[in-house]
Amino acid sequence: MNLYERFARQARTRPDAAAIVDPDGEDIAYGELRRRAASVAAFLAERTDAGDRIAVLMLDNPTVVAVALGAWRAGCVFTPVNYRFGPDEVARVLADVDPAVVVHDSVFASTASEAAGTAELERSLVHGHAGEFREAAFGSPSETPAPATRLDDDAAVVMHTSGTTGDPKGAVQTHRNVGSQVDAGVSTYDVTADDTAVVSVPLFHVGGFHGATLMGLFTGGSVVVHPAWDPAEWARLVEETAATVSGLVPAMMVDALGTEAARDRDTSSLRMCFYGGSPAAASTLEEFEAAFEVDDLLNYYGQTEAAGLTVAGTPGTPRTEGALGRPVPTVEARVVDPDTGSDVDDGENGELWLRGDSVMPRYWRRPELTEAAFKPADDGGEQWFRTGDVVRRADGGLRFVDRLDDIVLSGGEKVAPSRVEGVLAEMDGVEAAAVLGTPHDRLGEAVTAAVVGDEALSADDVRAFCDDHPGLAGYETPRRVAFVDSLPRTGSQKIDRAALAESLEWG
Repeated sequence: MNLYERFARQARTRPDAAAIVDPDGEDIAYGELRRRAASVAAFLAERTDAGDRIAVLMLDNPTVVAVALGAWRAGCVFTPVNYRFGPDEVARVLADVDPAVVVHDSVFASTASEAAGTAELERSLVHGHAGEFREAAFGSPSETPAPATRLDDDAAVVMHTSGTTGDPKGAVQTHRNVGSQVDAGVSTYDVTADDTAVVSVPLFHVGGFHGATLMGLFTGGSVVVHPAWDPAEWARLVEETAATVSGLVPAMMVDALGTEAARDRDTSSLRMCFYGGSPAAASTLEEFEAAFEVDDLLNYYGQTEAAGLTVAGTPGTPRTEGALGRPVPTVEARVVDPDTGSDVDDGENGELWLRGDSVMPRYWRRPELTEAAFKPADDGGEQWFRTGDVVRRADGGLRFVDRLDDIVLSGGEKVAPSRVEGVLAEMDGVEAAAVLGTPHDRLGEAVTAAVVGDEALSADDVRAFCDDHPGLAGYETPRRVAFVDSLPRTGSQKIDRAALAESLEWG
């Protein structure tokens, strides 16, 4: 079923309820958002065929949501472009999906035009306007055809990964994939029409678009679109809208804790805040929960290839670093030896394999990547998707260890960066740290720590702290320590290890 129908049902039954809340302007009611989606669909009806891609290169704002809904209504495929990509990456994404229409705001007018030219699009119609929705720029809602019929296995979204491990690759998310993922989130986090969610994770990311925006709109709740990350602004939006739900990545939580203007706000209305994207130190979780008076701080684990949420924390999930929770009911999970394909015992590290309703069927036009990412099932059922994440079963749930390709192979030993980072987070004077492997003649890779911290800290101090820490083996102690002003991040606020490695002396 077309995802648009999930929104349309709410718009029919509660047209005057606030769909998108703006404390600094006018709220957008469900009926008005439906009208904007119809305007977009009218524009597309004259220019597209069912299945055409609609690329959107805009800063986060309500128009992005209207375009997505309008694209689905017209039977098209929504393709959000990471606005933190450079012009070359944008061009590669556009060349990859060959969109019928590129919608951009004035901020990205030149980038969109240049990228469309570089991509040599045969059917590009670049349509520029400011962030505010202008019906005249699209079409008349009264001239919009009935919503297109799209089946569960038809593509709804092509969402590209961040590209930190190579060229961005597009994950094809079907109407079933996205719908089941949203259903899992609504059920897991008890989202209702009474909730208001502040959306601070970018809308080009599953955590921001699927994990918060669609959960709100498909249940009749309200969403607040946070245009660009700023911790003080996040806290203000929560306070002024009495928001009950939000989602952040751990780096954002650290930012908020370090911002006095954020801590001074009353955010006690938050009944739940989910977090994910990278491991979070237990101390960070405890401090954030107390400082911002969040009732439940719950883990959200997922990936673009599975349309978002696949493993979720509950109030009973241990507050230990890496604890993920349990797989949601829409997926099956295995922990597998990546070399043999055999299941490992509880307590042993292995790669997480998934299959289920939310798992994508393929990468867009990348059959070689699709073949590498999926493994046949012995039971004759759907294939298993290889997540590339190393986990282990513990405490009745799953615990994240690290990315398979981030594991440092040093002198024959495997070192999980997240383990070392968790220890460094305990050290006085360390504000943030990232661990990676850098080339070493004898060891193959040297455990290397990039540290943001007090000027008084030395590399010897860091190594001594790790040597004395009972949680680390000797081979896990960083052999190299670099002090940096900040850690580079991807568009989804994860540590950009590839960029960090290039910037280091040993990279």
